[in-house]
Amino acid sequence: MRQRGLAESTIGKRARVLARIAVFSGAPVCEASEYQLAGWRAGLTAGPDAVAADLSQVREFFRWLRAEGLRDDDPAVRLVRPRLARRLPRPIPDDQLLYALACAPPRIRPWLVLAGWAGLRAKEIAYLRRERVVETGRPPGILVAADATKGTTERYVPMCDFVAEELVPVLPASGWVFRRLDGQRGPNTPSLVSKLAGRHLHACGIAATLHQLRHRFGTAAYDVDHDLRVVQELMGHASVATTALYTKVSSSSAVATVQALPAPGHLRVVSAE
Repeated sequence: MRQRGLAESTIGKRARVLARIAVFSGAPVCEASEYQLAGWRAGLTAGPDAVAADLSQVREFFRWLRAEGLRDDDPAVRLVRPRLARRLPRPIPDDQLLYALACAPPRIRPWLVLAGWAGLRAKEIAYLRRERVVETGRPPGILVAADATKGTTERYVPMCDFVAEELVPVLPASGWVFRRLDGQRGPNTPSLVSKLAGRHLHACGIAATLHQLRHRFGTAAYDVDHDLRVVQELMGHASVATTALYTKVSSSSAVATVQALPAPGHLRVVSAE
């Protein structure tokens, strides 16, 4: 998995899932039978998304065993996958975002700006380096590098004037843009960025997460000119199908459509003659 360039978090997740199966079966996980895997699957009580993620790890592992000639069969192939809902993005409302921004402490405020007005993920905020903020570019922008994003595809996100005004004054001379405060070297973890931003939002009475600010950016960007390809590039989506979900929560077209529907007081009375 490391040779394929998968994230350490993904490797750790697989190890934990396989360890739970080994405990359940009472034998090395590579020897688990179809019956034992089915019993483990039946005992999963988490939500559908979590169960589907665990099953994906298990299936990949047993496919690998078979490809390596370590097993002749694949006992995971018949594990029942839960039906997953195709959820829509849930952008934070603008009034809540502006309120949270006005109340944000200096450490949190740039994170809200980068998520809400540049669409950056928590990982992309945590791993942002000074040399990747190109304030003198044409246009000024942020290089979201392969080692700081989901997957490996880099992208360049232009900075609007507001983002530049907020970010440039707090940039360090070099290194990580947002330094750790615990005295340790290296960047903040994405989970810490997400947790602290979420804690601030909840303290403001807002039931939202940092990722919902990214959803706000994607929805607002689509509302500008309804160009899916542009929004896909800005968001860093591998598939335009993911970007297309923002069309379902875009307000401009939907409002125009429902406002155009005939309603009482606007209906033409048809004569009985």
